Amino acid sequence: MSRHIMHGPNNFAVARARWLATSAAMAAALLALTGCATGESVAADTVDHIAAELTDELDSPVSRVRDAEWFAATYITPLNSEAGGRGFAVYADTLAWSGSSGDESGARIEVRIRVDVEQKHAVGIGDSSYADGSATKCFRYEVFRRPHPVTRKGIKCPDNPEITTPTAAPLPALPDDARDLLVTVLGAATSASLERDVRAAFPHDFISVETDVVGDEFLAAVGVPGERECIVGVRGVDGVVEFASFDRTWIEPGELGCSTRLVTSPPH
Repeated sequence: MSRHIMHGPNNFAVARARWLATSAAMAAALLALTGCATGESVAADTVDHIAAELTDELDSPVSRVRDAEWFAATYITPLNSEAGGRGFAVYADTLAWSGSSGDESGARIEVRIRVDVEQKHAVGIGDSSYADGSATKCFRYEVFRRPHPVTRKGIKCPDNPEITTPTAAPLPALPDDARDLLVTVLGAATSASLERDVRAAFPHDFISVETDVVGDEFLAAVGVPGERECIVGVRGVDGVVEFASFDRTWIEPGELGCSTRLVTSPPH
């Protein structure tokens, strides 16, 4: 039997590459209103806009350590899109990647971005007409954990590079049924078996386990420190397991972390 007091947030932030494409479409439309655009100039400026917005997007998750391949697969590959009704298509290739955002030199990613612009006819005063156009540029990104900003530098595009599609390895996380597992373990454990039983239920090296017995209460804190994920279960004297609520900042680096002390000795 259990009472669930709080459900922790999902710490995995998904890529917002579609928003980049929409933003780029707005930029292309504004460029066309200047009255002196060409297909090539609109394509080139749209590439620059996408590259700049990608810099901001890569800043989103870097409070967590991620490897370069994860960044590439999560943020660069989804940029690829057909023209549809926007008037341009985007082709983004990851040319190379190495390191992680926890390294001194950051996660290093080289990307080639190509934009193909469709022919456009003026539809009003001040609007531009231009023929089909295309532009390709290459950039090197270095991604760090905060507060170090992401850096972007234009580089020479290589001739006929070999393209390998990056894949994002699953991030470490508690199992979906972590709460149910902990309820079962806490319900059956003895003071002598508590720590051993909880560790057996959560055997992965990336999962931290801490247990405590305070009077007739059994406590277990289980989490993934690198992802700021943590649950703390407490079996009371009535045998009911409750999940404690706590300030999420208490599990940040330099704070208590995922510990039974979140319940027994919380910060004041």
